Amino acid sequence: MSILRLKPRLGAAMVFITAMIAMSGCMFLPPEDNSLVDMDGRTLVWSDEFDGASDAPDSAKWTYDLGSGGWGNNEVQTYTNTRTNSFVSNGTLKVKAVKSNGSWTSARLKTQGLYSFKYGYIEARIKLPAGTGMWPAFWMLGDNIGTVGWPKCGEIDVMEYSPGVVGINKVFGTVHYPDVSGSHLYTSLGELIDSSVVSAFHTYGVKWDSTSLTLYIDGKKVGTTYTKKADTPWPFDQNFFIILNVAMGGNLGGTIPANLTEATMEVDYVRVYQ
Repeated sequence: MSILRLKPRLGAAMVFITAMIAMSGCMFLPPEDNSLVDMDGRTLVWSDEFDGASDAPDSAKWTYDLGSGGWGNNEVQTYTNTRTNSFVSNGTLKVKAVKSNGSWTSARLKTQGLYSFKYGYIEARIKLPAGTGMWPAFWMLGDNIGTVGWPKCGEIDVMEYSPGVVGINKVFGTVHYPDVSGSHLYTSLGELIDSSVVSAFHTYGVKWDSTSLTLYIDGKKVGTTYTKKADTPWPFDQNFFIILNVAMGGNLGGTIPANLTEATMEVDYVRVYQ
């Protein structure tokens, strides 16, 4: 089911009415730009369809961040590489946060060291966990994070969900980058509220080129394109690797309900087109 609806084309009568309004000095607001993503002849260059027979994510495509320590956001989970927290079944990847003996474990899968890319269109089909207290995300970091650190490496958040802090049923995309002194700046790519994000799959994608990044949900443009600026560093001219994770608590997870014992993000596929 589509989240957004395309605006109908203006007929001849509507064009005439619009012209009359403009001539009378009244302000005319154009329709919202929710155009379909234009693939511009791009072809599929990398994907994981999560259709393998094994219950483990493909080790040729995914590795893991491991451990605890809050991850810079006061999160409470410990990331593992066990099948308790990430596994493939029935054609989808499950990234699962689990509470056991009062402590949370989860998974943060990444393609770092295995696959990265520069420019193109990346998309994943995802169903999000219901409730609050969690912070699932589909995002990317620059390959040079190990040498320049964050935020100088750049960050592209294709989809984040923060129901306990940002808002129930609100999905959003963001880009993070440094200012000229290296301090953190960020710009929203757009957001959308739809109750079905926790009950149905939706696609979340970003179109990326040498001067711009644009967010798409279910193939339709959402928000405002972020464009390269002469007075702001542009770290988005290098390869980025892919991350899928479910964080718990902290700055964007918020308060975890006492009765919550698990939260699962389900991923049907991840695809890169160039």
